[in-house]
Amino acid sequence: MTQQVAKLMLFTLSACPLGRSIQAVLGEVLSVKKELSYEAVYVDADPETTNRYRIKSNPTTLFLSDGGLELYRFEGFKETAEVLAIIGQIEEGILASPENREENQQTEEVYTVYLYEGEQIVPIAVSYINLTSVKAPRITAIQQLLRVRRDGLENPFPAQTSLEAVSFQQQSGVITLRSDVKVSASHAERMRVLLAHTLAVYGVSEVQLEWV
Repeated sequence: MTQQVAKLMLFTLSACPLGRSIQAVLGEVLSVKKELSYEAVYVDADPETTNRYRIKSNPTTLFLSDGGLELYRFEGFKETAEVLAIIGQIEEGILASPENREENQQTEEVYTVYLYEGEQIVPIAVSYINLTSVKAPRITAIQQLLRVRRDGLENPFPAQTSLEAVSFQQQSGVITLRSDVKVSASHAERMRVLLAHTLAVYGVSEVQLEWV
């Protein structure tokens, strides 16, 4: 027995550029399928819901029935026409989710970030407990850099700095941060240097820092 798609549910990280891209696509889908409801869940802010639906990858889009039953899901990006075609195939009974998925597992991850010791840049190992099975190493490394504080070392990022967005293209990265503290150009450059060192292990050699 086939079921109608009643809701789209997107799981993504709050700073993820691919998540923002698929959100735009789903907005176009909803303009065509006005009967559908929509919900976005940010994995880093809501691990409980992420684990309930056993999300493994960022981003993941779910198609749900009126009763909340998962009918199908896809990971990554698809164009508007592809998503509309998927809805049709679900309702025709061509596509369906498997009955069972493995539960998410909490894991401990270790990231190397960089701080200042005087004018010297030194590596620091930071342990991070990932409450979900979704892994986003570059975003997580930046978040750990913003938060870590060690006696005798300088972290130039103001304590309440938050990561708003990232954009990576080949070896370049644009990191957008938010802070209520006004930052001078020289202070921002010290931050950018630490970001560049932290992201170098992921093949990012050029880093641009922006503020909102």
